[in-house]
Amino acid sequence: MKKTLSFILFFTLYSVFSQTPKDSIFFYLNNTKGESKFHNLKRAISLSEDLNIDTLIQQASIKYGMESYFVKDTLGLTFSKNKLLRHFQNHKDSFSLGRAFHFAAINHKIKNNLDSSFYYYQEAKNVFVKLKDSGEVGRKLLSMAILQVKELDYLGSETTAVEGLKYIEPSQKKQYRTLISLYQTLGNALGYLNRPKESRAYYLKAKEMAKFNPLKHRREINYLNLYNNIGLTYIDEKEYEKAISQFKEGLRFDSIAIKYPRQYQNLLGGLSSVYFRQGKITQAIEGYKTVLEGRKKINYVYGQSVSHGLLAEAYKENKQYNLARKHAKMGLDLGKKTRNNEQVLECLKILTELTTGKVSKNYFKNYVQLKDSLFVRERTRKNQFAKVRYETEKKEKENINLKLENKQKELLLEREKQQKTIGWLFAGAGILFIGFGTSVVASRRKKLLFDAKLEQVEAREKERQQIAKSLHDEVAGDIRTLHLKLSKSNQLDEAKKLDIIKENVRNLSHQLSSQSFDEVSFKDQIINLIADYFEPNFKIKTLGIDTIDWKNVNNSIKRTLFLAVRETIQNTKKHAAATQVDIHFEATKKTIKITISDNGKGFDTKTKKKGIGLKNLKERVEVIDGVFSIESQLDKGTTTKIETPKDER
Repeated sequence: MKKTLSFILFFTLYSVFSQTPKDSIFFYLNNTKGESKFHNLKRAISLSEDLNIDTLIQQASIKYGMESYFVKDTLGLTFSKNKLLRHFQNHKDSFSLGRAFHFAAINHKIKNNLDSSFYYYQEAKNVFVKLKDSGEVGRKLLSMAILQVKELDYLGSETTAVEGLKYIEPSQKKQYRTLISLYQTLGNALGYLNRPKESRAYYLKAKEMAKFNPLKHRREINYLNLYNNIGLTYIDEKEYEKAISQFKEGLRFDSIAIKYPRQYQNLLGGLSSVYFRQGKITQAIEGYKTVLEGRKKINYVYGQSVSHGLLAEAYKENKQYNLARKHAKMGLDLGKKTRNNEQVLECLKILTELTTGKVSKNYFKNYVQLKDSLFVRERTRKNQFAKVRYETEKKEKENINLKLENKQKELLLEREKQQKTIGWLFAGAGILFIGFGTSVVASRRKKLLFDAKLEQVEAREKERQQIAKSLHDEVAGDIRTLHLKLSKSNQLDEAKKLDIIKENVRNLSHQLSSQSFDEVSFKDQIINLIADYFEPNFKIKTLGIDTIDWKNVNNSIKRTLFLAVRETIQNTKKHAAATQVDIHFEATKKTIKITISDNGKGFDTKTKKKGIGLKNLKERVEVIDGVFSIESQLDKGTTTKIETPKDER
């Protein structure tokens, strides 16, 4: 009897004391409001770790990260990310890894490191793909698509948003908020690509889904944004009455100016833009002024820069030049402050036209410098996004191929070692000495001849670089000056034709020039080349590029190989009607081999003459003792093979 009572007492005390800490964790998790929320969440994480309760460690860390994001606390996001990474390392819980990547992505987004943010969203997406969590995959792709729109990579955004829809649309449990946002983001990208009809189709899909949004506030914001966006597509098509109908429909919402000031300003601004295009300048100005005052009240500085730019344009059209200059200057200042580069460009353009002398020249100079820098930045960002997707999507496959290739290489090395051993046993010392001496002399002679050829190649490349520089700096510069004079003298057709010539000259200079392989690695140049040509219906894959130590390959040989790959891709895209190109890199002890295959329509090599590009390419390869060949059959694709010496330094 005493033993039974002792056991009951022990069990009761154990239950009380064992449950108290867990109850405390739930207490801290459920009290995450006010100033003490971060303290309570950290306490919940600490207690969960003390008790080693995996689900609560994960739950508390995720909640801490989300609360940190809401207040833009980058240190808090880093804290949560590290906790989740440790949880993954200890328990191999991939959901924690995916969330850790997600927090890294939004941390970089807050810091405006958009390429790093894109990279971690991609990593998070890959984790959730393996977990078969379509909702999380769709949300990560949505975030990536929004980043691409922000960085003007509209084609990339279109591809990413479509991929996101493939995960969300078939889902049994509809993710309506994600679905609506994907449709809107895709519509935005298509709008910027001047495809208003397609853009409007996705906005209408989003509008159809918006009715399922359970929160009235969010549902009404969805509708108002979509009225505005649909109206803008009609403006692009010059269907002004239809655009007015959309804007007015949105403006009829009850108390819209008070409840939803941002949406009210956008709709009124859109309506005013239609009036401007219809020549109703006074009505447009009144609308723009109302929008500007509203944006001042809510301290929406970015929107104020846009309003000043629109007013400057309207006043200029109305020949009220003093007011136009005033608003253009204000739009310029606010645009710089908010990094609204498009508005800065527009205001600089207006000020160039409304000022004279040195002031006008200075505005024009700033306009040209900013436009050129934005072009370079846009191209760089597109390449970075493409490179991130390329690297992360191919990494796993390449790792498998590398393991297989390494095993094959080990077997080959072992076989060569055995053969050498046998050869040494049967070879006489005298014969070996004579043979070695002869080989050295022949090798040195061959090396000298080969070095001379490489010097010729290098000299030719310098000539090409000089021609490219002259085309870009002198010819294109002169054409740009002439284009400006034609534009100012209202010879717009001639200026437009000259602009096309200028672009052709710039493209030719880029074709002639090539980056230094000391500044940009061979692999990165190949990746950038693939990114330039990669499209959903024209896919390019590479194999084996990492098996070659490119740093020890002569630059002239690398340049020849790069040009061979570029010329082949260009020819394939232009003539072959192919959808897939495979580029296989392979190295032996003394040579580098590249095999480029496509699934295009092919051609009869016996009857079809080679173009000047292929002839030049064949000559380039043969100059450095290489071999160039093409194999093709009708309807069976084309295979190009290039083999050159390594000439490792």
